[in-house]
Amino acid sequence: MPIVHVTTNLSRRLGTEIAKGITVLVSDMTKKSAEGVIVTHKHEYEMYYAGSDAPLAFVRFTSLGMTSADTEGYSQGFASFFKQNLDIDESRVIVEFHAPDPTHLGISGTTLAELRKRNE
Repeated sequence: MPIVHVTTNLSRRLGTEIAKGITVLVSDMTKKSAEGVIVTHKHEYEMYYAGSDAPLAFVRFTSLGMTSADTEGYSQGFASFFKQNLDIDESRVIVEFHAPDPTHLGISGTTLAELRKRNE
């Protein structure tokens, strides 16, 4: 269940098509079903990077099983996507990665660790 939280200083919302694009990107990068990808977006935030308020995206990306070997490729994927789709310079796409233990992510009143046990 990958989760992507996007915060930008852009004046417009991502919109359904961009959110779908992020879903496909994440599904392709992680090799996980698009059905489990969550995308959120906060826009019009006052944001600065290196003292500049030029277009900026801060991405919090959570995915079970992610390793440090994955993060550079994921960072490149997000940077390229935001450049192509929102014209945000790749140097201004900042990604924070989280790989929680399955016991620390809940759904349907239980945890993913428990759901995995039930499906074994």
